[in-house]
Amino acid sequence: MLNSKIAAFVKSINDFSQTSFITSEVNTKRIIIEDLLELLGWNKNEIQAEYPIKLGSKTVYADYAMLLSGKPVLLLEAKAFNVDLSNDDSAQIISYGRIEGIRWVVLTNGRTVKIFDTKMGKTEKECIVTMIELLKLQSSFSELNFLISKDSILTGKIETEAKRMIVERKARDSLAQRKDEIAQEFKRSLLKIMGIGTEGKVDIISKKLSEIAVQLFEKEPELSGPLIMKNKVQLMTRDELATKSDGKVILCPSRIEGVEFLKKYNAWGYIKTNKQVPYFALYVGKPESSIQYFGEVDSITEPIQSKDDIKSIEDKDKERFQAGEQVIYLKPGTLVKFKDPIPLKNRREAPRGIRYTMLGKLIKADYTDEL
Repeated sequence: MLNSKIAAFVKSINDFSQTSFITSEVNTKRIIIEDLLELLGWNKNEIQAEYPIKLGSKTVYADYAMLLSGKPVLLLEAKAFNVDLSNDDSAQIISYGRIEGIRWVVLTNGRTVKIFDTKMGKTEKECIVTMIELLKLQSSFSELNFLISKDSILTGKIETEAKRMIVERKARDSLAQRKDEIAQEFKRSLLKIMGIGTEGKVDIISKKLSEIAVQLFEKEPELSGPLIMKNKVQLMTRDELATKSDGKVILCPSRIEGVEFLKKYNAWGYIKTNKQVPYFALYVGKPESSIQYFGEVDSITEPIQSKDDIKSIEDKDKERFQAGEQVIYLKPGTLVKFKDPIPLKNRREAPRGIRYTMLGKLIKADYTDEL
């Protein structure tokens, strides 16, 4: 359901871009920005338009303030769709946040969203956390959601995510600026191996390796190493599972943070079951509130008594483990994310513990309560 909402939102941006309304800030706010805030979990009674800010002897207004318990926690400044966002626009909303003591502020024209941490300074360069293109929202919604959704602000997850993004951006900028220095390091190392007389070829290879290093850092890294299994999650419709033999599915609930564990280890823990089943599915809680992932079970461990007995999982990811619990390991390459996840129909029916269903039911279900 969430994926379909995101797709519909992106379509509305495309449709809007073809109209004569793009020069109007009012229409941009009404048709795009307010829908985006709703998509991020903000209710209308938590959004104050034209939020007043005392600036010396005069009053200025931020286009929107998002409120929790009546207190502003996020400011948003809007521009018309056809207006490019400038450094001055960024400085304006950052200054509003600093005056009001509001850490997180946003600037958007309905095409691009810029998110700032006002504690980091005064300028765009100092405060920028990330910039997201809304036409690419289907691939970047999680990033936006982890930052400025109601849930993220409420739980404080924004601080962890913003810190990670800022550290990565600074490292990426440093890497790009020192590309020549990196090339020289590659060259020295290669010459030790390849010997004198290969300088010309080594020089070309070193420069290319330096460029590749910068490019790889900008991409989502593949986790690797002795404790971590490489695992690419492919998208698939549930109908595509119809070629598999019917069988029992163990359905496990998770908060959205748990998805990282699943992808990282191609495994799920920590559970208690006395059944060996061929299939696994994961229900992801708010804001997705749907069954999102599926995989084929490779093995389910016997009850484990000590953290030291858990194989292929890093110590930091064993904190939730309790003696007697088990781990589900999936067959390599079988983990998929549904293009058509199964949504929750009634919040009271949200899975709180393990459930079992059949693959045939999983394929055909419209809502989770049918399983």
